[in-house]
Amino acid sequence: MDDRKSIRESCKRKGTQGVIDYYLSGVVLRSTQVIVDSAIWIAVGCFIASVFRTMLGPEKTRALFGTGTPFGLVLGWLFGMLLPVCSLGVIPIVRELHRSGVKGGTIVSFGLTAPLFNPMSFLYGLTMADPVAILVFTFAAFIIVSLLGLLWDIWFPQPIDAREDAFEAAFGLRRSIALIHNTCRSLISPTITFILIGVICSVMLTVSVPKGAMQAEAEPDKIYAPALMAFFMTPIYATPVQAMGQIGSMVQHGNSIGAAFSLLILGAGTNLGLLLWFVVAFGYKRALTFTLFLILVTVALAYCLDKPLYPKGVHPTGHTHAFDIYTHPYESSSQGRLEKAYDDAAEFKKENDHGGVVLLLFLVCCGVCFLPLERFIDLNAWYAQTRPKQSRFDRVIPGWVLGLITVIGLVFASIGGAYLYYPPPKQLMPDLFAIHTECVIAAKTKDWEGVRKWVPICDDLSRRLEVGIFLREGKVSEFCSANAENYRETLDEMRDAMEERHYGEIQGLASEVSAAYMRLSNSVNK
Repeated sequence: MDDRKSIRESCKRKGTQGVIDYYLSGVVLRSTQVIVDSAIWIAVGCFIASVFRTMLGPEKTRALFGTGTPFGLVLGWLFGMLLPVCSLGVIPIVRELHRSGVKGGTIVSFGLTAPLFNPMSFLYGLTMADPVAILVFTFAAFIIVSLLGLLWDIWFPQPIDAREDAFEAAFGLRRSIALIHNTCRSLISPTITFILIGVICSVMLTVSVPKGAMQAEAEPDKIYAPALMAFFMTPIYATPVQAMGQIGSMVQHGNSIGAAFSLLILGAGTNLGLLLWFVVAFGYKRALTFTLFLILVTVALAYCLDKPLYPKGVHPTGHTHAFDIYTHPYESSSQGRLEKAYDDAAEFKKENDHGGVVLLLFLVCCGVCFLPLERFIDLNAWYAQTRPKQSRFDRVIPGWVLGLITVIGLVFASIGGAYLYYPPPKQLMPDLFAIHTECVIAAKTKDWEGVRKWVPICDDLSRRLEVGIFLREGKVSEFCSANAENYRETLDEMRDAMEERHYGEIQGLASEVSAAYMRLSNSVNK
């Protein structure tokens, strides 16, 4: 309440322009972050949906997901665990599954699991948090999606007929063109509407919450923490890796384990765009029943897991910065917010965009270019036309075989991506040293903005360092893990001192951060 009151008073002093600048600055930065974080996942989701549509076709897609067998829910959960998508990137896939006539319960199982776990995020979670907690979270997620999928099929049985516009492309060049066409076309179809709704609602909610308002709302002594996190995170977008990183931070700071579980299931697993698709596809009564039941089951399990999984020997710090990304990025009293938002957005894109935004824009442009052609040619009918083999060397590979190979390839690509995202220590340590040096210099020169910028990057690199070691050696020594955790704790202490303008403590804390880094570096090199 105090934060909101200060915002109102600040805006009154600055007038209408102050109000516009305050909220617009938040929209600029937060929307950039969501788009950059989600771009590659959305592109992958559109590609996977196109594989199901053009190579497998409705019948093979239904068979792949166990429609008509008792294994549909398990297969939906398994494929969701393996395919690299987020809660926005899963939207084109669930639309294609629905178009192909896959059972509603299986779609629920897949649609909720896919954004939660993939090889990259799962490995990140195993290394950054208690492995037992992550494995229990995984099993609990399986219980949730299986229960919801089973009840969906019991309460809302649906026919398994494919939609009229479903088709399977013929072999040859037409199949390749169809794959590209449908990948691009997804982004200028109703799919993009649901994705944009998810992005807009997430951004609007985050900028409406004052900066720092969630820092103390997930403490273990607050009984409402799991429920609050569930309702707060349901409309907000988070990537699987981002959610796992926040869970690790919450465990490190002694926050509520139940709140961490709610953040994972409803933060990474849902957004309003995905939930709105359920409304359009299945009707508002089914979708509302599904959403309420999802939240209730998640909260119930969160409270069941809260105390048993709480780590021993961890003392609550009283607050955490894990949720700062879900609130307004700037103080209401800060100056030059809008200009700084543009600079921060450009910097965030430069540091975190590895071609995903360009790829997404390219696919959109290609989809637009296909539109005039569709007015004159029924492309789907042309794709489905078979042609005779040209010679005995012209071997026909069934589309479902290519589709399965592609899906399996995506799984291995996701695992390979984990090795790229979590590089070996020799490759990562120079980057960490450079950023660490910038952070310490910013602290010693009392550059608050520099500390605010560099501390999260140092934190992230130190976590990726541990995962990189785990991937290549199969374990992280307790000595190295303890030093990495101590390094992150001292970084947080330095950031808190700068945030509270305790400049008298900064020199000492900066020296502690440097010493913690040296201990971490020595433990890695041993």
